[in-house]
Amino acid sequence: MPGAGGRLRLPSLGTDSPSSSSSSGAGAGGGGGGAGRCAAASKEQRRVVLMGAARVGKSSIVAQFLYDRFPARYRETVEELHRGEYELPDGAALTLDILDTSGAYQFPAMRALSISTGDAFVLVFAVDDADTWEEVRRLREQIVEARGCKVPIVVVGNKRDLPPEQRAVARELTETVAIFDWECGYVECSAKDNDHIVEVFKELLVQAKVRYNLSPAVRRRRQSLPNYVGGGGGGGARSKHMLKRNSCTVA
Repeated sequence: MPGAGGRLRLPSLGTDSPSSSSSSGAGAGGGGGGAGRCAAASKEQRRVVLMGAARVGKSSIVAQFLYDRFPARYRETVEELHRGEYELPDGAALTLDILDTSGAYQFPAMRALSISTGDAFVLVFAVDDADTWEEVRRLREQIVEARGCKVPIVVVGNKRDLPPEQRAVARELTETVAIFDWECGYVECSAKDNDHIVEVFKELLVQAKVRYNLSPAVRRRRQSLPNYVGGGGGGGARSKHMLKRNSCTVA
């Protein structure tokens, strides 16, 4: 992996020690008694898929959670895969593959693939845009139709920093529908202010029934794995960059 500037380490959940992964692997290959439990305790990997309309702040939520930064300029996402490696309270290793998906409608096949391969979902809307809430409704219906009602989902209202008069949907409505009608988790956050961002992923782990430790005293290792997907056309320099599946970038 590239060195200078390629990997960032910031306070939160997890470990920076390569030995944690190797020791986890050793534990998984170890003794026979309770092998199933030991294997599960040694390493877990979950794919988290962020979905929502364009410009609701999905990429900004990921950037704040993993890199403690807020993108200065909007850049349309096609699909980007990020990875966080964490240490759970019982010493197990948890790898979160966080897939940041496009909010554009021209990629229905990619959306269907994301739904079929995700282990848990974060559905993001902007509290100042009622249409984005309706998009969350549609996405949740697609997920339930494809995966059933048991898949972990957290509904996230972004831009909670806005004054109340700019809200287009009442929290009482969105929170009630998400928690009681859909039986999902619900969090409101501000990607701009880095407010309640960690709570989004805490709630996701609660929904997925994964014990977690998001203590600021513990460090986590993060890396961004750009994932170039799509057919031909319009490649250029961006396509060449995105094809470097093993490079770590914070661009």
